Amino acid sequence: MSLSRYEKQGLTISLTVIVLVATFFPMLVLSEPSEHNYKVKHDDWEYTYRHREGGWHAEIGKKVGPIEVMYRYADLRVTRENRIKFTGEIFSWKDLTLEGRMEYRSFDKKESHWRYRFITEFTPHIYGPVYLYAKWQPRWSFKDDGTKFDARDQLGLTWKQDNWKITPFVERYSIEGYDRKRTVYGTHFEVKL
Repeated sequence: MSLSRYEKQGLTISLTVIVLVATFFPMLVLSEPSEHNYKVKHDDWEYTYRHREGGWHAEIGKKVGPIEVMYRYADLRVTRENRIKFTGEIFSWKDLTLEGRMEYRSFDKKESHWRYRFITEFTPHIYGPVYLYAKWQPRWSFKDDGTKFDARDQLGLTWKQDNWKITPFVERYSIEGYDRKRTVYGTHFEVKL
């Protein structure tokens, strides 16, 4: 099987991006804590796998009308989680998207609860295949002992190429408010079939 000139150029660019990410962002591969996300989209279906700090999760979901419905199974080292998520777009304008998500988190070793997440994503084009990636995600968990707040905010760059994209990012992860926080480095890799 021989590749066309354009396929060879695409392969060369793809390998170059991978080498650049591995060279200039070694913290994404070697640092703790780190998170790596792999997503496949096909028509209205979506499949996700994530590994982070010794835990992992897998998701499957489908767009049903205006709502995306996802199921997640997670092995979080100390507990197992089954989660159902309902995400809907609230507002979209150019490179700005606002969404709301309601999810039920069922655990085997800790309190199950509902959580609401407000998602703001801003992805303007910078140059060529490069886009800014900024995501703000305040979250409220509704538990028996009261409402708990935390957030996962991410900033990175996205490289888009044909039907795939890769995003190295840094995340500010807060625990019960914005006072207690951690920094997480990671990647998002997505392909559309």
